[in-house]
Amino acid sequence: MTEFDALLAEYTDRGNPKVHGVICKCVDKNGNEIYNKIAGYDSISPDASPLREDVVLKLGSATKLITSIALLQCVDEGLIGLDDPLTDVLPEFESKSILTDVSGSNMTFENSEVSITARHLLTHTSGLGYPFTHPLLRLRAEARRADPNYSQNYSYRVTERYTMPLVFEPGTGWLYGCSLDWAGVVVSRLHDGISLGDYMVENIWKRLGLLAPFPCFNIALHPEYNARAMQGVTRTPSGRLEPCDRWAFDNNEDQEGGSGLSCTAQDFVAVLADLVSETPKLLKPATIAEMFTPQLVPNSPSIKMLLGLRVAWDTVAGPVSEDRINHGLCGVLCTGSVPEIGQPKNVLAWGGASNIVWWVNRDNGVAGFFATQQAPFGNPTVTSLVNAWKRDFWTRFGNVDRA
Repeated sequence: MTEFDALLAEYTDRGNPKVHGVICKCVDKNGNEIYNKIAGYDSISPDASPLREDVVLKLGSATKLITSIALLQCVDEGLIGLDDPLTDVLPEFESKSILTDVSGSNMTFENSEVSITARHLLTHTSGLGYPFTHPLLRLRAEARRADPNYSQNYSYRVTERYTMPLVFEPGTGWLYGCSLDWAGVVVSRLHDGISLGDYMVENIWKRLGLLAPFPCFNIALHPEYNARAMQGVTRTPSGRLEPCDRWAFDNNEDQEGGSGLSCTAQDFVAVLADLVSETPKLLKPATIAEMFTPQLVPNSPSIKMLLGLRVAWDTVAGPVSEDRINHGLCGVLCTGSVPEIGQPKNVLAWGGASNIVWWVNRDNGVAGFFATQQAPFGNPTVTSLVNAWKRDFWTRFGNVDRA
């Protein structure tokens, strides 16, 4: 038993779980599964069943990778350019304003002079955020909630829920936010209004050879698929696990390209395998290469803002030095190695609020996926387990003779 095996058994102990269930998978450039560990249970109930290979997982922001690929397919098809303004497709982006101050219900704005592009959406440099990632957007949200008619008028439609001002001129900063939710709208509108989920079935899941039931949005509307879902839990400050019946990203009214997908581990790993394949089916090789190209100017305000929100990516990147961090087209990019966990340079990674983690390393032709269903994201318990998993994999990988 390895150190990680022992830690995994300890953390998923039925009598006192720290993490109730975990799936870890790694795949190589030939599509071979080269690492697979499943431990724990599908819920915290006394009669919980051992976690199964085909358990359905809510991805949270790991959805962003799939939506990013869909948007890049639009670039590959010549429907849009990576650096072309998106206002023809998204008239909502015309005449965007930059929020500069909030005092009670009074807000101050400046006009934006730069058009948002696909590259901005893919790199979180659009100026769009979430209320929980920027203080001005938080204050704006609080002021809006103070309106007596707020609840009555609130909409979960992406084009309404994520209509918000910018907080900086596109291309001049970095902020984690709703950019990929808007990317999903772009994909839909460029394909005659097809739903994002239906687009993914035809252009991602079927291309990879998957069979129904396919990954889906609005899982609550798919009872048979939902019945296979792993229970979500919340880790309390005392370390106790309690049921989480609803995630902040649950949305039964629309399909959010930033957070709404549910799928199995095998479904997601199929996407990762294609990104390291020498004959990819989803994107052109040059497009994939661009995904792994640093997109932020070193020592720029964008880099400083990325580093300032380390809580958003620390768990997926590992204990990497700040001078070795950038951003690719679909995730945080570790440009240097992370000796503490044996991780090599040029690893692209991201994850989701339910403590999903994915990473891709094209240099070595391998990719990995870690999943549980626990909040809050990036808590120390899960982070330690993720780092132990990576260390275990990279140690094994380095000891394999691939001559």
